[in-house]
Amino acid sequence: MMFGARLLQHRKSAGLSQEELSERSGVSVRAISDMERGRARSPQRRTTEALLDALDLDERARAELRRLARTGRVAPSSPVWSLPLYVADLVGREAELEAIAKKPNGLVVVHGAAGTGKTSLAVRAAHLLEDRFPDGQLFIDLEGSAQPLQRLLKDLGVPAEHVPEDANGQMRLYRSLLAGKRLLLVLDGARTEQEIRTLRADPGCLTIVTSQRRLAGLEGATWLRLGGLTEPCAVELLASIVGTHRVEADPETALRLVRLCGTSPLALRIAGNRLASRPRWPLSHLVEQIEERRLAALTAGDLDVRGAFEVSLAHLPDTARLVFRRLGLLIGTHVTPELAAELAGVTAGEAGQALEELTDVSLLDPDDRGYAMHGLVRTSAKGLIDATDDDADRRMLSWLLETTVAAGVLFGQTGDARRVSPRKAPFSDVTTGRRWLDEHRDLLPEIVTRAQARGLHDDVTRAVIALSHYAAIEPGLVWERVYRLALTSARLPWQEVVVLGQLGWVLFDVANRPGPALEVLTRAARVAGESGETGHLGWVWLIASAAHSGLGHFDEAERVCLEAIELMREPADEHYARSVLGVLWRLMDRPIAAVTAHEEVAKEQRAYAGTIYELSALGRTLGWLGLALIDVDRPDEAVEALTEAEDVYERAQMASWLARTLWHRALAHRAAGRLEESDGDLEQALTGFRALGDVLGEIEVLRALADNAQTRDDDNANLRYLRDSLVACERWDTDATREIAAEVRERMAAGQRRTVLRNASASNRSEPGGTSR
Repeated sequence: MMFGARLLQHRKSAGLSQEELSERSGVSVRAISDMERGRARSPQRRTTEALLDALDLDERARAELRRLARTGRVAPSSPVWSLPLYVADLVGREAELEAIAKKPNGLVVVHGAAGTGKTSLAVRAAHLLEDRFPDGQLFIDLEGSAQPLQRLLKDLGVPAEHVPEDANGQMRLYRSLLAGKRLLLVLDGARTEQEIRTLRADPGCLTIVTSQRRLAGLEGATWLRLGGLTEPCAVELLASIVGTHRVEADPETALRLVRLCGTSPLALRIAGNRLASRPRWPLSHLVEQIEERRLAALTAGDLDVRGAFEVSLAHLPDTARLVFRRLGLLIGTHVTPELAAELAGVTAGEAGQALEELTDVSLLDPDDRGYAMHGLVRTSAKGLIDATDDDADRRMLSWLLETTVAAGVLFGQTGDARRVSPRKAPFSDVTTGRRWLDEHRDLLPEIVTRAQARGLHDDVTRAVIALSHYAAIEPGLVWERVYRLALTSARLPWQEVVVLGQLGWVLFDVANRPGPALEVLTRAARVAGESGETGHLGWVWLIASAAHSGLGHFDEAERVCLEAIELMREPADEHYARSVLGVLWRLMDRPIAAVTAHEEVAKEQRAYAGTIYELSALGRTLGWLGLALIDVDRPDEAVEALTEAEDVYERAQMASWLARTLWHRALAHRAAGRLEESDGDLEQALTGFRALGDVLGEIEVLRALADNAQTRDDDNANLRYLRDSLVACERWDTDATREIAAEVRERMAAGQRRTVLRNASASNRSEPGGTSR
């Protein structure tokens, strides 16, 4: 309600005419008439007080009329505008701009880590929406304004002398000025929900808030989280600053630079500004500086990445700041409350609270694995580490290795590996243990190296030995590095024998290098013989027999395998060794003997298979049985055996062996003349191998698909699959893949010759006088 309308109500309630009120107050009749009709909306304070005294109003009515008088005096001109200029080269935020544009009014919270471009996004959105908010766009920096409400009143046109002294009066004036307006308000750098509840514009307006915190307590808000840019957008931003020609001249270094910057818009802008001001610098020069000096190199003028992170930490509790610093020791990008507790020397509950506080200021990202720490945030934390954190590093490494033991033994143990037992049991079942190992497998080389530097050799050896069956279930070249590193930590003969045995397995079964594998296994046997630690010798000889077969020494392989069977101390181990003997017999062109051996072993294994180790052994026996049945021209029985193996591997969640089983079943279908079923299994196997990153498996399946295509006389599909397999060979350049690549090129050349001949023959038949006539 306007001042004049309220004045009229009070005059009539008092039973006064305009003349009588004029006589009592000393205010002219014309002035009173103009005020009541709205022609004079802003009486001076002296006039207002005279009217209040004449009407004899109580304090509440007096306060209201004073407020309405002030409001009339400071009614804002329209539109009001205080936006800063927008960043012209904002990239990669189209989806967020579109989401804001869809909000006709209300509240949008743009939150994210320092340097992600929250302010740039909010300002750009406000400029783009200018036409929809005819009463104006206001911007206020909450971090740089001690009295933001007073600043907003000033921007709305209120003279300083008309601003109420008390906060409640300021709020009432602010709300009255915004009433009925269509205005856009940007509140930049908010820290608390209460700030926004106080300052947000009326419901008919749009308020855009930027904050490092999510401000989850706000009602009715739309939240937009900003992270780093995608790599293509990051390169685009860099090119817009330094010039497209410099990026296009060295795209690999440009990509390396944006990765070093963590795709952070702030870091990229700093890097770009430094390069733009130094046109003779190659991109590689700044890359070298960042690699050497990290955050210290990412400053340009008043832009500073390190300072942005320090602002995020400044208002956090001591425990959260301690946890953040210790996260500089983190191996990998993920942390759980349990690991953070080890790092900080606090309880898991305290660590969890600290991680949540770090998440609130966007220094961490919660996900289904705990909390993720990315890019320059990790670099910032690392820069805070000093010698006082050595004990924390040792605790973390010891915890990681002991957790590895607890997870590894869930998959079964054989030979002397059974001498390792966990000191704690943090996993309730195999599934949770497996998930933990899957997440940490590729980090093991770094964990082992750092632990060895701290002198944790016994911890390293125990963890690596406990992993033997998990490694067999999830084979990969990472294990060669892990076992080679662990050899330097094996202090006892039995430990050395087990680690050497595992290294021999990796070299033969994963890396396809039987010669080096046999050398390592021979060394293991020698250590066992000299020390009398023969508890693992059966496994050493079993792997050695496979290595002999890989070298074509089948008679020696059979002799060594029989010796391994005699040395096995557990029935399950003996059964597995007998199945390996069946594999040897198949390679020695004794398929019927192989079938018999596998059938006998499978029957015994089915009776007790329950653990991961026992299921994996049964699955392999069934897989080998399937291949042997193909050899003896019993493809339908082979399909049955391999389908049972598929079921076993699904129960055991052994993705690598499941993919291999599908590949082998495809061979059985092909042998039975069922090419469609064969293709179906091969496509599933291809998907599995690619998901696992198993390039050798991918190559073999692509070659099998090419075989099927050739059988159908589909030259185009044959060449397409061969080309894909060649690309895979070139992607993973090893001795084995180079040998395969040479065979593939020969097949491609032969296929192209067949295509030429077939086309020429077809052309001849279509000519006059040809066979078609």
